[in-house]
Amino acid sequence: MKGENIMNILIMGGTRFVSKSLAIFLIDKGHKVSIFTRNKIPVDYTGIVEHFIGDRKILADLQKIKEIDFDIVFDISAYELLDVKNLFSCLNKISLKRYIFCSSGSVYSPTIEMAKEFSECGYNQNWGEYGLNKLKIEEFLMKEFEKYGLPISIVRPTYIYGKGNVLYREAFFFERIMQQKIIPIPDSDSKIQHIYIDDLLKIFEELMYLDKANGQVFNVTHPEEISWESLVKTAASVVGTEAKIKKVNYVGKLKPREFFPFRDYTYLLSIDKLKEYNVSTPEIDLKKGLELSYNWIIDEKWRISDEIMCKVEEVIKI
Repeated sequence: MKGENIMNILIMGGTRFVSKSLAIFLIDKGHKVSIFTRNKIPVDYTGIVEHFIGDRKILADLQKIKEIDFDIVFDISAYELLDVKNLFSCLNKISLKRYIFCSSGSVYSPTIEMAKEFSECGYNQNWGEYGLNKLKIEEFLMKEFEKYGLPISIVRPTYIYGKGNVLYREAFFFERIMQQKIIPIPDSDSKIQHIYIDDLLKIFEELMYLDKANGQVFNVTHPEEISWESLVKTAASVVGTEAKIKKVNYVGKLKPREFFPFRDYTYLLSIDKLKEYNVSTPEIDLKKGLELSYNWIIDEKWRISDEIMCKVEEVIKI
């Protein structure tokens, strides 16, 4: 990398799936990367310039970054408005070239249509306070851009998956397929999209340099539309066998998350704006992404669980 392209970067986060993957990716690209975490999970990679340890909800802990000139800030760990307000009260904005916030497609109001960046946002019962809090952060950031010209960009991903995923999603399917166990799925017409972690990292990198992305919001996802059945069958094809699937009519009986790793509703985002701004569109489709995920899970002997999914065996007996 040419010296003039090396950025001094702060990642809020750095030890879990997206933030950890981003840190490793940017270090490999030659950037100067620092991270800010609560130090609850050990850092198991090298190359960090500085590891700031603290709770971002405590202003005193954020004072450590006050006098440092960061070119880029990636905010992966903000889940409440206070998280961002605290950070901004301590962040040196003079040197800041871009603040990139990882939001979520959960900010959109429920719809069976493909959501565009200007589609209605609001409370989504499928996501609850999580989506609403992300939306409040977005609204605050846009006001900072409009009032002070703060160079912010916002990304709204769909379901992120791949190497390093700490959520019990693709791992759930692979585990049950390999054990030849029945996989319960919601009996619905829901369609969803995914984005593989490597595609997301590539988009993050491009937004660092894209001046016209200031003050802009971008949906990010692979355009492939997936049903629950096709998701499970694709996972089974990666393993090299057939899946045992049971469709569950759960309405009025239990919640889909009690037996399934996803919320049961149509979750589709348009990525026309990415194309309009000449930002790379995700290339890794579901089959390829699940192949990469499966190989990683096998190599790492990855084992996780989800306490919410407490009725998997129960619904199979219905």
